[in-house]
Amino acid sequence: MKTFSSMCKPWQRLIAALVVGGTLLTSAVSYASDDVIRVTGIPDENPTELARKNQPMVDYLEKKLGKKVTYVAVTDYGAAVSALSAGKIDFAWLGGFTFVQARHLAGAEPLAMRDIDRKFKSVFIANTTSGIEKPEDFKGKTFAFGSKSSTSGHLMPRHYLLSLLSINPEKDFASLPVYSGAHDATVKLVESGKIQGGALNIEVWDRMLAEKKFDAKKVKLVWTSPEYVDYVWAARKGLSPELVAKFKDAFLNLDPSVPEQKAVLDLQGAKVFVAANQSDFDSIEKVARDTGLLK
Repeated sequence: MKTFSSMCKPWQRLIAALVVGGTLLTSAVSYASDDVIRVTGIPDENPTELARKNQPMVDYLEKKLGKKVTYVAVTDYGAAVSALSAGKIDFAWLGGFTFVQARHLAGAEPLAMRDIDRKFKSVFIANTTSGIEKPEDFKGKTFAFGSKSSTSGHLMPRHYLLSLLSINPEKDFASLPVYSGAHDATVKLVESGKIQGGALNIEVWDRMLAEKKFDAKKVKLVWTSPEYVDYVWAARKGLSPELVAKFKDAFLNLDPSVPEQKAVLDLQGAKVFVAANQSDFDSIEKVARDTGLLK
């Protein structure tokens, strides 16, 4: 199976050494304490973008929780799940699939999700010279997913390829799929022409398109998936109920009429946050089991 390491840019090769608004997570990080609240999130975009999105949120949480809040960068999706499970992180922003993994490994609790996360979608894109005009045309072409543990960049696109498009990713592409590691990296791969098609998070696609982060003459949208549940803030097992409630309320009470709180919502791509429940992710777990990605 191909890897992305040979094609990635310097920031992607150096992500393991980057600190995003706080501390890099390694095996040497001590367990979270009552004095410092440690939060993290799956690294689904490049580090610069994550830093931009997370610092206003960290500042807001410190005011609401009355404690020091540190954002801890992790190197990959699995590290976010492992850190939450090991008690090295208190709260984590996870995708639907990584949350399902975390609740099975360590009883993670879902707290709050954006309004858009109850009806999330993936987009399938193609290089404009690829000859791909409709979803079925991805068969026989090279293809990129995001991270292997990504809901919107792998799990659900794989599910739709198999169930709706009759395309087996291990048999029907020109070669085994590439895993870019991040949504924006998938777009850049397709833009470069190194890969003919790919799938990613619709939110990242829409923002990159609006901000002209790629050449629209080289990449086109081919298909948008059906809706599914995705991202969520989750708490590790063992935290005090009072702290969990305050963290959850901090997101549920974000007020767009307050400039600094609107900034948090805007950077998170949300109008409001809503309460999340365990049952919200049962369908994701079923897909993960059906596709063989969760045993």
